[in-house]
Amino acid sequence: TLLLGLTATVTLLIGWRVDVVRLLPQTASFYSAIGLGVNLRGVVFENIKTSREIHEGVPVMVVEGEIVSVSRKPVEVPRLRFGVRNGLGAEIYNWTAMPSRTKAEPGERLSFRSRLASPPLEMHDISVRFYNRRDARAGLR
Repeated sequence: TLLLGLTATVTLLIGWRVDVVRLLPQTASFYSAIGLGVNLRGVVFENIKTSREIHEGVPVMVVEGEIVSVSRKPVEVPRLRFGVRNGLGAEIYNWTAMPSRTKAEPGERLSFRSRLASPPLEMHDISVRFYNRRDARAGLR
């Protein structure tokens, strides 16, 4: 009975790890340590590509890709945050953009495309992530 109870508890803790981390955020490091990632947003980025274009004589950096819902229920899709990094990995410029839709159904793929006119000359690469509370506290819009 004890073994069955432990097995059921472990199964619940693993199967519902997103809910567990929502309730007890400190458990995220435990799940990470045993190789089980926790995606609280329920969405991931895929197929991110960057390209350069010239628009009316101005160089433009284009970032495009897909946001994929990996949740079993509809999820909110937050604002996107793009960061330009130099060769040392330091962020030298950033901007945000709204996704094409703010809700995604399970398994749904939403395309995004954002452009930056006159990117900094020292640009090495671009990071893409979701806007979060830390960005809001820093005053990034």
